[in-house]
Amino acid sequence: MSGDIKLALTTMRGSKWRNFLTMLGIIIGVTAVIVTISLGQGITTQVNNQLSEFGEDLIIIRPNQTINNNQTGLLGVNLFGNISSNLQNEDAEVVKKTDGVKISSPLSLVNATARYEDTEYKDGLVVGADASLPELINQEIEYGSFYSVGEEGRKVAVLGPFAAQELFGENVPVGKSFTLRGEEFIVRGIFEEFTPNPITPGGDFNNAIFIPNITSQSLSGGESQIFQIFAKPNEGVASSELAESINKRLFALHDEQSVFTILTQDQTVNESSYTLSLITALITGVAAISLFVGGIGVMNILLVSVSERTHEIGIRKAIGATRRQIMKQFMTEAIILSLVGSIIGVVLSLIINFLIRLSTDLEPTVDFVVAGLAIVVAILVGVIFGLAPAYRAARKNPIDALRHF
Repeated sequence: MSGDIKLALTTMRGSKWRNFLTMLGIIIGVTAVIVTISLGQGITTQVNNQLSEFGEDLIIIRPNQTINNNQTGLLGVNLFGNISSNLQNEDAEVVKKTDGVKISSPLSLVNATARYEDTEYKDGLVVGADASLPELINQEIEYGSFYSVGEEGRKVAVLGPFAAQELFGENVPVGKSFTLRGEEFIVRGIFEEFTPNPITPGGDFNNAIFIPNITSQSLSGGESQIFQIFAKPNEGVASSELAESINKRLFALHDEQSVFTILTQDQTVNESSYTLSLITALITGVAAISLFVGGIGVMNILLVSVSERTHEIGIRKAIGATRRQIMKQFMTEAIILSLVGSIIGVVLSLIINFLIRLSTDLEPTVDFVVAGLAIVVAILVGVIFGLAPAYRAARKNPIDALRHF
């Protein structure tokens, strides 16, 4: 066996570039599989961590019908552009007055551009929310404070940290004022940085400006639309039971029309995980095709090698080599090509994952079990597609082979 390996390595060194191109399909396939699964697992972990920070008992009510403008927000809700929303102030009141609800807050979107001196802040969100929002989402105020219940109609605002930096050029603009639709607002506080959600960057609350809901309604002339409602249950009340109670009351309010979706944190996690698993499976399937193509490349190059080395095969058979030994030699070459290609693919995937971590908010999680399986599959591909060339070499007639030059 060691002789076959040495001979295979010697043969590969003689045609380095050709063998590298042969391995390219294997390299691409293994790299794509590992990077895709790593990204899928990493994003799932990030989303779950963000949702767990909001608390396991958070309940989310949102409309069924939204017009997607390629800008999704927190938990997949469209936060930009036109929104066909079926949630109204009456829905928020029903949720608030449902037995078992401890606190709740509608979140409404205001179409407005913040201005401070010569700076216009167009990239963020202006969100109307009640004073209970920090408690609902378990988010601390880093500087200043959040507006209180008695300030629901005042022109005050709390900013995400990125919004503060972009609008004012500093981290702590507490006490400074800016304008929305010509109305002057005073900055009351700055949130701590929110954990980024990698699959919904458009709705990053780090870029948001929060104002009281009543103020948002008056500022927009009653046109601000509620894109979701947050609620939390009283101590001892199960989230699933409260979600069912809210569902019944809203269902009755809307004449038994299902125009809303109610999700507990478990359901939200499952929804996100399902979507990510579909995407991961799709890209993994494409990567598997790359491995298949790589296997065909291994087979083709070995078939060429058999033709080029016909005289060598004849000499080996003439001095006593059996069909089995000839077959082993070419199978060994196929396995080594696949093994080396898969190892290069693993190393390349680790480099790509590292670069993704450095340059983005994504945190791919490398599963070395998956890496090991990818190598095994690549070797199996090499074995399967190496059978035909190996069999062809073993079946060569030694007399005809010796005559070949």
